[in-house]
Amino acid sequence: MTTSNVTVNEEAGKLTKKELVNIFWRGHLLQASWNFERMQSLGYTWIILPALKKYYKDDPEGLQRAVARNLEFFNVQPYLALPVIGTALAMEEKYAETKAFEDSSISSLKVSLMGPLAGIGDSIFWFTIAPITLGIGIALAAGGNLLGVIAFLILFNIPHLLTKYYGLMEGYRQGTKVFEQLAHTNALQRLSEAMTVVGLMVLGVMVATMINIPLDFKIGAGTSAMTVQQILDGIMPKILPLLLTLGAAKMMRKGTSATWILLGIIAICIVLAGIGFF
Repeated sequence: MTTSNVTVNEEAGKLTKKELVNIFWRGHLLQASWNFERMQSLGYTWIILPALKKYYKDDPEGLQRAVARNLEFFNVQPYLALPVIGTALAMEEKYAETKAFEDSSISSLKVSLMGPLAGIGDSIFWFTIAPITLGIGIALAAGGNLLGVIAFLILFNIPHLLTKYYGLMEGYRQGTKVFEQLAHTNALQRLSEAMTVVGLMVLGVMVATMINIPLDFKIGAGTSAMTVQQILDGIMPKILPLLLTLGAAKMMRKGTSATWILLGIIAICIVLAGIGFF
């Protein structure tokens, strides 16, 4: 990740390329110390601590104030935290040099970016990239190919790592300019909506192709006997996987744990298989 065309200003007081790469690697531990009160604030502060020490190396009190300020509530989609960090570091740097604005502006920036980027990150990574790459990995693994797991990890982590790396570098280089431009064009909102639609389409395909409920219980006798599965497929193919998915989603919206839903499905399948329905 160190051989990039992205250039950064290495003047006195500026973060060097090596220091930014170090922050990039530290960024993978954003949620290593997560808590319910301030969410990712401890991880966020630990990630940027080397930069703060450089900015305030001759101002111990300023360093204390900066650390305390960055321990405030912070929570965003983890892969889009580094663009926020890069932008905030650019502001921290400018504030440490000039004191030309209130330091509360840095906190305001973080708050203003958390919400939109959280929605965009969820839409892109959890609802689009994850289902697509999981689908590819599961399809390979279902055929007995050990490369299924490897394929998923590679395909998922390429956009993940690139987003973190270039998000940090460009966020630091551009400062607030890039987000101001995106906000003026409403591009963030449109991107989030588009990714949500694509993700839901992918999930719909996965429900139809990867969830199978083979009800072999027969109704009738002789050559006219039909399985329950054949009857349901005649009404609407893949209706049971759809109903199962919608039922699980409804239970989760009511607060039921996904773990309990999975355990319940496993128990029901064992019982139905034991009495000959499967």
